[in-house]
Amino acid sequence: MTMVLKFLISVSTLVLLAGCVPPHVPKHYNFNNPIKRVVLLPMRNDTNDVGGPDVVRSKMEAVLRDRGYNVKPVKESDQILRDQMGINLGGQLDMTTPQKLGEVLGVEGVFYGTLMDFEDTTAGVYNVKKVRAKFKFINTMTGDTIWERGLGVKSEMRMSGGIGTATAIAANIKDIKEKEVPWVTLESVSSDRGFGETMAIGLGTKLLTKAVGIHLGRESTELARRVTGNLQWGPGPGAVAAAPPVIKMPEIKMPEPPSFAYMDYGKKDFSALVVSTSVNRGTNEIYTSDIPLAKAGEKIRMDIDLSRMAKGGEMPPAISKMSTIHRGDRKISYTLYPNKQKYLTHKETEEGYIGEAPKIEKTKVGSEVIDRHPCDKYKVKITYKNGEVQEGYIWNARDLDGMTIKSEIENKEFKITTELKNIILRTPDASLFEIPGGYTEAQGFMELMMEEHKP
Repeated sequence: MTMVLKFLISVSTLVLLAGCVPPHVPKHYNFNNPIKRVVLLPMRNDTNDVGGPDVVRSKMEAVLRDRGYNVKPVKESDQILRDQMGINLGGQLDMTTPQKLGEVLGVEGVFYGTLMDFEDTTAGVYNVKKVRAKFKFINTMTGDTIWERGLGVKSEMRMSGGIGTATAIAANIKDIKEKEVPWVTLESVSSDRGFGETMAIGLGTKLLTKAVGIHLGRESTELARRVTGNLQWGPGPGAVAAAPPVIKMPEIKMPEPPSFAYMDYGKKDFSALVVSTSVNRGTNEIYTSDIPLAKAGEKIRMDIDLSRMAKGGEMPPAISKMSTIHRGDRKISYTLYPNKQKYLTHKETEEGYIGEAPKIEKTKVGSEVIDRHPCDKYKVKITYKNGEVQEGYIWNARDLDGMTIKSEIENKEFKITTELKNIILRTPDASLFEIPGGYTEAQGFMELMMEEHKP
């Protein structure tokens, strides 16, 4: 038999092995498993093979479905991650939390994965195929790790005789010492072919399997099947999670944000009442709000009672009252919900962060006295970081170091007038800018609303 024919037989056998279906596994679905829907997240790639994560991920997806999990299609979940969270790679997942991922993707469980090895080494004397990865399964409702395991699989072919054996032993010393993510050898073949023939078979097999898209397919399939051997069974393909309650939010008597227009609070510490009046140009309805404000240095707090601004129904108690605390000194903000004793955290990098400074273009147009404060009146054009532009007027009090005590902003739908009343030039209590004792952090707004609608 010629070397070429031997090579073709070897490749045909590999193709059959890579494409074959694993032996039938009896289904032992756990119908009580609360994790109905899962996502296999983009894998972190610690190898030099850019295509390796996709191969292993596809094999894991198939195995998870076989184990009774309703797996959101990878293409669909990746699109959501890109469009809504700006995540393209597994290495970017540390930017968020499992709870947030569950909320955005609409699942109860997420699988994290790291590809550690994905290589096909052809040396003639010793050829080896290696795939190794570790995975973690997290309940997105609680943040708890349900399952965690790593494994490596490999198959090897070596030249018979002392040199082949010695090379294989030397290559495996490091793998033998690996305990945390151990290796399993699928097969170890000793060949009586010469160096050149063994090298040719190894290289030819690698080129062909890459060309037909099954490179390291057998090793990846076995990795997925074996690593999930101790993973709890899913609830079965027919299980569907209960749909979250439809929450009807009442209409808020306020125009589209920013409802307080633009206010420059200056450098002085003070407390005041923010009085905002909005006129709907289409209906001529007038909406008002009174919001206590406190400022100390770079710290600002507002206490808002939304129940007084709602119409068409009552506000859900969970969010009917809230307080916003902006900590410019820490580059972070919080929203407190007193009725639930919970809070949300907003970092400076988030879109719409309260600390973002807009671009202000001012032109002085006159002087007026507002509430006994001599003021300079300016025409302003305000350009926010999201591209939104507003135009109007502001009045800066000369006796308060230029603090804006009135603003008047107009757009196509609303005319919004905001004034500072009852100004007290005294540093507010420091405790106002801290999260009160007994509060716990919520992982997202929906957590508050879901709790509100628990049966």
